[in-house]
Amino acid sequence: MGYTPRWLTASSWEEDGILELDADALSGWGSWPRAVREALDTAQRYGLPQEAAMFYPSAHGAPFTVVDDPSGNRYWRLGQHDAQLNPGYYVSEYVLDSDGRVLLLDPSLPKPRFVNSSLIAFLDALAAWDYRCEHVDDFDDLDDDEDEGEDEGDDEDATDPSEAARIAFGLEIRDRLRELDPPAFEMDTWWDRVYEEVELDAI
Repeated sequence: MGYTPRWLTASSWEEDGILELDADALSGWGSWPRAVREALDTAQRYGLPQEAAMFYPSAHGAPFTVVDDPSGNRYWRLGQHDAQLNPGYYVSEYVLDSDGRVLLLDPSLPKPRFVNSSLIAFLDALAAWDYRCEHVDDFDDLDDDEDEGEDEGDDEDATDPSEAARIAFGLEIRDRLRELDPPAFEMDTWWDRVYEEVELDAI
């Protein structure tokens, strides 16, 4: 069964634009694994964001540039996790493997970290994250009138309604994404760790 995105649309990246798919990088597409060719179709249909909350252009090659690691694994570059501040500094990069899965190549980790089962699931998760970031401040003005006038010491165990609402909002998005791509939220995957921070109201 195919993945039907909930947040991703053909206009998701209109505000900041999409990355160009370099003809040289795509020249060998006919010999790529089927799952990677399908991911290319997805990228051509929806575009890769020029800039999203967790996705930036790579300074090391165009999208779908082939990357071979020292152990002989072949990957197809998508973009990087952090904004590039110093072109000589290697940062974590999102790539596709030969099964079309999105992984994060992080030089600080012994092996790639799983992100999503497919490119469309990854782009939908990015669009959902952008949506979450756009609306997370909507809850800042919530008050708990019952707490007004109480001593600060009495509030130590009280739940901040703004915090509770922010967390609930983020976890609702997580739960919907998990229904669509369960492996992306198994223990110690990329999105599992991201939404752990959401649950702690840390990001």
